[in-house]
Amino acid sequence: MGKSCKVLIIDDEKDFCELLKENLSLMDEFEVAYEIDPQKAEATVEREAPDIILLDNVMPNRKGSEIVHALRRQEKTKGIPIIMISGRGEMVFYKKTASFKWEANRPIVKNRGQISDSKNPDSLAQEYGVDCYISKPVTTDIIIEAMKDLLKARGKIGGAEGGEAAEF
Repeated sequence: MGKSCKVLIIDDEKDFCELLKENLSLMDEFEVAYEIDPQKAEATVEREAPDIILLDNVMPNRKGSEIVHALRRQEKTKGIPIIMISGRGEMVFYKKTASFKWEANRPIVKNRGQISDSKNPDSLAQEYGVDCYISKPVTTDIIIEAMKDLLKARGKIGGAEGGEAAEF
């Protein structure tokens, strides 16, 4: 199968974006782009015209929920499925082990403002106005399954199996 679905990742963590892009690109059906500056989100969505958006909520200067509200107000972008992938932590690269690790509740995240205390993914999705909410840390299999479910429901793809799991 050729690359058929365009995925846009909007997350201020460049390492997370690159790692997720690399993993999704291994699957033949996804073409992946990303934006690390939340202030440029709408312009990037307009330019890239994605089939689906993977969006962080906790970012400096602008929350993902604000981006969702802006996109849902525009005729050209209001129907794009959005999966919010967020958590109270950040990806940290450890040079000694040459690996990434999710570090929960890091001080940098606490400085980015309040986020919902709800733990229920369906409640969070509804609260933020997204199609699906996934908490970090998460594996690529979970992200891919959520993406495929949404894209399949919208007639963008047929069914297929996931790839290897990498945890973020």
